[in-house]
Amino acid sequence: MMRRLLLYLWKARRSARAGFTIAELVIGAAIGAFLITGMMYLVVEMTRVERTQTARGETEREMAQALDYIANELREAVLVYDRNCLRTNGSGNGATCPGLTLPVNTVLAFWKREPVPDLNFLNLVPPTSGPEQTQIDNYANNSACISNRDCNAVMNYARTQYTLVVYVLCPNDGRPGPNCSFTTTTQPRGPARIIRGYFRQYVWGTNASQFQNRLVNLDPLENPTWPASVPKWNDDNADTAPLVSNVDWQPPRVNVECPTGYVATTGVGANTGFRSFYGCVRERSGAAETGFVQDVFVYLRGNAAERAGLREIEGSGTNIYRPAVETQVRTRGSYNRRPS
Repeated sequence: MMRRLLLYLWKARRSARAGFTIAELVIGAAIGAFLITGMMYLVVEMTRVERTQTARGETEREMAQALDYIANELREAVLVYDRNCLRTNGSGNGATCPGLTLPVNTVLAFWKREPVPDLNFLNLVPPTSGPEQTQIDNYANNSACISNRDCNAVMNYARTQYTLVVYVLCPNDGRPGPNCSFTTTTQPRGPARIIRGYFRQYVWGTNASQFQNRLVNLDPLENPTWPASVPKWNDDNADTAPLVSNVDWQPPRVNVECPTGYVATTGVGANTGFRSFYGCVRERSGAAETGFVQDVFVYLRGNAAERAGLREIEGSGTNIYRPAVETQVRTRGSYNRRPS
């Protein structure tokens, strides 16, 4: 009996000495907290880097698609305006384009030829649900069109029209700098957006008597004097639409450095161009230059900070959030080309 009691007490004393001391528990807890904190930091950092790279990649893809769209249109241009026409604020009415009115912050403005009748016209001509050729024939054979020299020439011979295309850089709400006066019910993402607008030569209606040539006695290639009523731009105009958002916006303006032989599309003098969206047009050496063909450099830079959830560094972050793309485009138009 005594032997069993001593054995029990020995085992109990031995088990009492087993386990960790308070110091050992504190040290172990500290090491565990350090490891968990380090792992959490790595996870958060990896998530941030992935979010940043995803936002940058998506923004760069959007900028590339927008630039491709602009470049494709520029290839069809017959005349690209430069700073001598668009002036400092990109609103037209320069030395060679008196009376031309464009939206403020216009970066690119050019004329191209388009086929007519266009879809906007066909949507108005009865039978609205009929075949396209039937609609065209009905309009062209109308007595009002036959008696209208411009309408008759367009519908039966030329089948093309001049279209003025503009690309405008518009800062979004809450960003400093001059706004281009285009508003939207849905707030676009990012610092700024590009608005595309166009002004077609002809106005169509449901009948030929409503046909109107808005460029009567005006030839874009001859630097016309524009009447005050042409063109008109406003927020409700169906001829304007956003092209891309998440465009960078960093006022104040800067001096655009163009290659030798080229001039900026906007601004006369220093500090008149945009940092994130600008063009450089080959400069004509004289009005009578023979066979002159324009080509244009276009630069476009996005800003992915807001998309990455980092709006606070939108204006001060590094270029890792500002993917940029650029291209060079040769237009189809020429001046005084003489076949040999």
